[in-house]
Amino acid sequence: MNAVLKSGFLLAFSLMSAGLMSKDRDFSLSVKKAEAKTLHFEVSNAKNLSLFIYNDADGEIYAENLNDEDQIAKSYDLQALAPGTYYLVAESESKVEKYKITISKTNTIEMDKTPVSSVTKPEFTVSGHMVKLHVEGPKYPVNVSVYDSSNNVHYSGNKVAEDGAVDLTFDLNPQIAETYTIRVEENGNVFNKIISLK
Repeated sequence: MNAVLKSGFLLAFSLMSAGLMSKDRDFSLSVKKAEAKTLHFEVSNAKNLSLFIYNDADGEIYAENLNDEDQIAKSYDLQALAPGTYYLVAESESKVEKYKITISKTNTIEMDKTPVSSVTKPEFTVSGHMVKLHVEGPKYPVNVSVYDSSNNVHYSGNKVAEDGAVDLTFDLNPQIAETYTIRVEENGNVFNKIISLK
């Protein structure tokens, strides 16, 4: 490992407060019913939440941002969509959930009540050239890589959660590069964060 970076763990009280804060701001989506080709669902803690519907063939079909709602009921009329498999994705600053929607050839609609995937986003805390990475509750090993702006690798490693989280601290050297990219991957889900030391 390059001497430019050091890895370590956050203090126990920091872990507890970070975990509580992320739970407080997590949204909750509840599927109510589907009738004809209309979906009905409710979202609590919906502040700064993005919703979008897509399928593999057409990509994104519909997108909406919710900004100031603590709890909201939504209905989506999907009459214009052809039979097939679609996904409703709900994304906040702390997590991403994906729900499967099936439209049959008889134009009935069904949406799974539980997400097909739910990913908690990594949290980054930057103080000067020190960067703390916190990944809450990963179910799989987390691969973390740090690159500078010239694509030189300064850190790469797989981490398994200890006490329900993965925590690393990086000391980024501004004399080597003004920007670094931290890449976090868990079970095929990839998050990149660009850190500017300017």
